[in-house]
Amino acid sequence: MTESAQTNQSDVDARFEALVESVVNGHSTLGDIKGISDRELEAVYTVAYNLYRQNRNGESEKLFRFLCLYSHLDKRFWMGLGACLQQQQKYEEAVQAYSYMAVLDVENPHPPLHAAYCYLALHDLEKAESGIEAALHWSGEQEKYAQVRVKAEYLQSVLTQKKEGINDGRIR
Repeated sequence: MTESAQTNQSDVDARFEALVESVVNGHSTLGDIKGISDRELEAVYTVAYNLYRQNRNGESEKLFRFLCLYSHLDKRFWMGLGACLQQQQKYEEAVQAYSYMAVLDVENPHPPLHAAYCYLALHDLEKAESGIEAALHWSGEQEKYAQVRVKAEYLQSVLTQKKEGINDGRIR
């Protein structure tokens, strides 16, 4: 390799390392690197959300995956992906999306509540209970999360009934 080619390769390697470090440290997204504007991402989000609302979950899933890839720090995109996966009964994948959203917004009770629904569908009562407890904890007495609390309390009663049915030898 010539000296000029080695220098160019070193520059490329250094720029690549800087980009990776920027993404890993949360300073950039792949969309930033590829030059996708916030306005373009919002347009894709609008289409994805509208497809989801029309129950066209396979189509919305593709768009939400695109959004999560190119803007991995936007919580709405992970919530949208989780919701359309849940609607398609892809519960394990939905839980992964909700989990990523929970990492981005630790005190938000929505992701653990939705994950609890998925775990119930998967008949994993222990993890469902954990999600319900997290939703109750993070909703607390906050007025803005009152509906989440009501849903989590209802889900907790359903879970208790399921557990009692199993302990009685009956499966509900």
